[in-house]
Amino acid sequence: MQRLLGAGVAVLLCVLGAIHLRAQGDTPWHRLPTKIETRELHRTSHAFPVTIRAFRAPASAFRVVGKRYLTATGWLQQTRARVVVNGGYFDGNGHPMGFRAGKNTENSKLRRADWGVFWVKDGVAHLSHTRDFDPSEHPEEAIQCGPRLVVDGKPTDLKPQWARRTGVGIDRRGRVVLAVSDGELSLDEWAKIWASPSGLDCVQALNMDGGPSTQLAVSGERQLNVEGGWPVPDVLAFK
Repeated sequence: MQRLLGAGVAVLLCVLGAIHLRAQGDTPWHRLPTKIETRELHRTSHAFPVTIRAFRAPASAFRVVGKRYLTATGWLQQTRARVVVNGGYFDGNGHPMGFRAGKNTENSKLRRADWGVFWVKDGVAHLSHTRDFDPSEHPEEAIQCGPRLVVDGKPTDLKPQWARRTGVGIDRRGRVVLAVSDGELSLDEWAKIWASPSGLDCVQALNMDGGPSTQLAVSGERQLNVEGGWPVPDVLAFK
């Protein structure tokens, strides 16, 4: 009898777990009409629902684009990209705070900060701590921001600050992942989502500018767009 009760409890827990997962509403990765894949994650923060929209593509599709002040939708039209999210921090004059490199952005100097540099060279994505990054590598695309969210598959220890979020990462197959949260998340929870196998499952990830800067535009998929609070001087894109 005890064995039967134990088995019944186990089955019930599995069923409840499955119901909980379905209630969360997370979608599997699925392909857009391009080589880009997307999925949605759903979380609760401060008792409010938060939707995380994520996209992944080969590193060869990743671009850093700048030189103007536009919304994500404006950048999408300007670049004719497939997916655009906001980039890194900038000062009150619209100047990038940190290293930028690429054919379509205004190059800027490395900032001595406890941040990271996300960069692509020869179709391979990398994420280095500022102190370990060598600009003489001449990356094809690069952006410096912070803090780092995931290092070697583990979430970093971060303060529980709350804001809308944008990030970029590298998954276990070397693909680049872009994601935004349409709602406020704590920075530590953001890091855990990037590292979690049931989340974005990245081995490296870097936080981008957030709050009102967080924004997303997707070609031909307006229902996926996330509006920002103001224009931004640079963006990360999948072409």
